[in-house]
Amino acid sequence: MEHIENPGHRGVQARANLVAALRECAELADAVEALEGQDLLEVLNHLDSLRFVMAESGQILAGVVRGFD
Repeated sequence: MEHIENPGHRGVQARANLVAALRECAELADAVEALEGQDLLEVLNHLDSLRFVMAESGQILAGVVRGFD
């Protein structure tokens, strides 16, 4: 079993997290366009959390890629 700190495993997990977050952002576009008030605020809060996941996962993935170059 691979250890969680294995760069290859970290890269795979970071890529999966980034892809999932990007897909979820695309799915939320209609909600941002259509919702108002508290519902819109909830979507915007969720987008903020996805932005964090994307930033963190992107940095991890870039670091893993650079390590293999």
